[in-house]
Amino acid sequence: MRKLMGFCACLMFASLTGCSTFKQPSEQEKLNVSEMTSDMRTWALGRGLIDLPANWTGGGDVKLYYGLDANHSTVEVQVLGEGVTQQRYDDALQERANRIAAVKNDGLNNISMLVSAKGETRQRIMLQYFESTEVPDTFVHEFHLLVDDAYVMLRAESYNGNIAPVVARLKKLSREIFKVAPSNAGAGFALGPIVIRSNHDQEIATFYFGPPASDVSLDVYINALSPDEDERLQARTQKDAKIFLANDYENLRAGKITLASMAAEESLVAFSDDTHRQILFVSENYRGNPSLSLPAMSFRLSAGGMKGEPVNPDEADDLVRWTLPAFARQGYDLPLWQQPAAPDPVNPSLTDYEAMAVWDAILKSVRIRFNSVAPTPDPYAHVRVPSAESIAEGKRVLDELLATGPDGQPWKPEPW
Repeated sequence: MRKLMGFCACLMFASLTGCSTFKQPSEQEKLNVSEMTSDMRTWALGRGLIDLPANWTGGGDVKLYYGLDANHSTVEVQVLGEGVTQQRYDDALQERANRIAAVKNDGLNNISMLVSAKGETRQRIMLQYFESTEVPDTFVHEFHLLVDDAYVMLRAESYNGNIAPVVARLKKLSREIFKVAPSNAGAGFALGPIVIRSNHDQEIATFYFGPPASDVSLDVYINALSPDEDERLQARTQKDAKIFLANDYENLRAGKITLASMAAEESLVAFSDDTHRQILFVSENYRGNPSLSLPAMSFRLSAGGMKGEPVNPDEADDLVRWTLPAFARQGYDLPLWQQPAAPDPVNPSLTDYEAMAVWDAILKSVRIRFNSVAPTPDPYAHVRVPSAESIAEGKRVLDELLATGPDGQPWKPEPW
């Protein structure tokens, strides 16, 4: 009877978590996991922090929203590179400006698409260009910054010739970005090596991480004010699996977890076709009361499928190509008939045990930074700032007071 009960329990748990969960890991798998998780690097992640294997690299971008109604405006912020010298920054900006300027606006008498390039300093350059040839009064404004050695680009659009407010916002935001270490990022939205201390209303960001030349990738999506999904992750996974995978998948693990001290769920599956196998791990948090300090976070770890190309350590990262407007990309991409065939997909380089162990180590490390959101100023606190005239008069009175002693004679400091 006891054996029968144990067998039934095994069937029940296997249907929920997948039998592969109970496979004992080999010594090599344990060693691989130890190497990946014993030396973790801390990254700043929006309002939080995350620990990742030391050899992983990554990046991301964020869109900041000013106002939450139909008349809101946005600014995109992206770190194009870190460890960038002044010369590399100058060269990248020159190449970018030249490529945009070389394209002619055939809708406006073939004038250059680049409208202007203005610099406050060598580290603060603004480019303005037409968004397209179809809409003559829609412009893109890019503010390029070299913050210590971090190359940061701010991007916004103006419509109907309403340029001044957009430029003013970019200039203000450019002075609210600082180079930081993850451990002391302080208040603000952290994006890799920088923190943005802007007084904005909403922030939506994507981050991507992974080891070099690998089939493994981690994507993170953050939406500060997004409401929780009405239908939870596990229910959606089962529904999507029926539609896209015809229920032909392995349910490795699923259940409720804690993510950044908030309730969350995870769904870990694997699936195969005639060419390869893939694993896909997804997790999302639930908080009920959305805010900048309680953002919606979605994590997606995949392995198998397409594998990244090796990176030449002697070749510097391209600071221009990947963020150019579409009309200025001529010469970068080969015609379709000249492009090499796509490489064959590969099986996961991580075993199920290794992937789940790394996944657990990463998710358990996610935490919200203390005081990551600055206190909101009290709207009822009307602090009067003295006028320039009153400041000048106060200084005059103080100078006279210090210049005259009690006897009406000029005041002199006493000797030591």
